[in-house]
Amino acid sequence: MGKGNVRGIVTDATMNTVTVVSVDNGDTLSFSTMNANRTEAQGLRLGDTLEVSYSGKYQPGMEAMRLVVHPAALVGADRDEHGCIGSAGYTWSEVRKDCIRLFEDGIRTEAVDGSGQVMYVVFSPDSLKAELFSSESEGSEVLERRTLPSGGHVWNVEDDDTKNLRYTDGAWTISRRGKLIFSQPQADNDAHLGAWQELHYEGILPAADCPGIRYTLTLRHREHSGDGTFQLQMTYLEAEDDKDVTFSYTGRRLTLRGIPSDADATVWQLLVDGKEKEVFNFLRDDDQTLTLLNKDFEKNDSQLNYSLKRTE
Repeated sequence: MGKGNVRGIVTDATMNTVTVVSVDNGDTLSFSTMNANRTEAQGLRLGDTLEVSYSGKYQPGMEAMRLVVHPAALVGADRDEHGCIGSAGYTWSEVRKDCIRLFEDGIRTEAVDGSGQVMYVVFSPDSLKAELFSSESEGSEVLERRTLPSGGHVWNVEDDDTKNLRYTDGAWTISRRGKLIFSQPQADNDAHLGAWQELHYEGILPAADCPGIRYTLTLRHREHSGDGTFQLQMTYLEAEDDKDVTFSYTGRRLTLRGIPSDADATVWQLLVDGKEKEVFNFLRDDDQTLTLLNKDFEKNDSQLNYSLKRTE
């Protein structure tokens, strides 16, 4: 019987199972880790690169023989040179001269090619400058406001390859050389859908290699819209030398209907910003409770608690 090997990004990990997305072909593969050699996979976390060795033809949930982890760069609670704590979702804004949360302070625009890339726009207090933050790269790009012959405004720099930011047909857009590359979702700027609302949930969920993972979830959406945005902080308790380690994610929230066991169930699907297209599915049990589902929209069949409770 032959041996197989896969290298992928960890998207789900429990006490005895792990799910990875292959870096070679994008396939999602799940394995049982109950009897695997884990000597090189201590401290496994979501986002890590994992090599899984197995025997025979792959089947979902089959036994893994050996795990080797290549940890993702930790986003700890340390401050950067400006004093901004990245693990708490803060980044430095050059035009604001302050630490900000793009989720709260930025205007979200999405790539029109469906790649999953996101660009946040932050304006200076006098609106003379606009700063662009990409989900795919560190740092930012500052544009300056210019007045068009028609009387409108555009934000760019004096460069043939510059990005052009402007407000068109009720939404912010970013183009380059006349080609639209990012656009603000229409619902985000549609006042007819009601005022912005914010919901907060929190809970400690089981983990394979630490006492638990604290999920802190903030959702923002228009009152009459099922879509919106989110910020998710996942704190791995006592993960590194008995110290907590926090990762922060932002993205879009969608509302879906139905799961295999209940056609009328409401699911909030969280699509993480970026090309990796990581996804979290939460069943909305009621107004106060969300339950984490797997990629097949199923509840965990153990007796462990996978629920978040509303905090406000």
